[in-house]
Amino acid sequence: MTSNIGHLLGTGLLDDDESATVADRLGSPDLDSGFGLRTLSASSAGFGPLRYHGGSVWAHDTAIAVLGLARTGHGAAARALIDGLLAAAPSFEYRLPELYGGDSRAQRGRALPYPAACRPQAWSAASAMALVTAILGLRPDAPAGRLQVGQLNGGPPRGRPEPGGLEVLGLRLGGESLSLRAERGRVVVLQAPDTLVVTDVGAPR
Repeated sequence: MTSNIGHLLGTGLLDDDESATVADRLGSPDLDSGFGLRTLSASSAGFGPLRYHGGSVWAHDTAIAVLGLARTGHGAAARALIDGLLAAAPSFEYRLPELYGGDSRAQRGRALPYPAACRPQAWSAASAMALVTAILGLRPDAPAGRLQVGQLNGGPPRGRPEPGGLEVLGLRLGGESLSLRAERGRVVVLQAPDTLVVTDVGAPR
């Protein structure tokens, strides 16, 4: 059992029951380390928390799963993984590396560095945008001049307040700039061009 199953979510390849099965599996303690998704289940014979693809955590891999969970309505599972990446970030001065150890957050207070990991690393840096996209429910249609938003359901990440202070300023869509803020379970448009239609569809199903 590996984290790759999370890449199927939101692709249209799974029906609702299959998506729910994948979401439940991603949230299990053998895959969710508390600092992100392990590449290999901790219950597998080959698991090692510092094995490159055999138990370590890759931020971009977790972020892909977060997007899929958000798009298929599994907000609580998405929030838990978001919380894991946020919990790992201070261990690396908020510059997540290529990968890091898959040790349990319950057993370690900090994420364990992988000795040869690249930092900074583009995939990991892009993970931050994936998390913001999931939290705000961003679904752009630049050719049509439309943007759907809808704050992620499932409650706040574990041990963290609702992200009411989250603001995204200077977001670019179709050559135009807009700014958004998440507050009290909804997304507020702070600034947007007159040519852009922004629709708040609320929390995903």
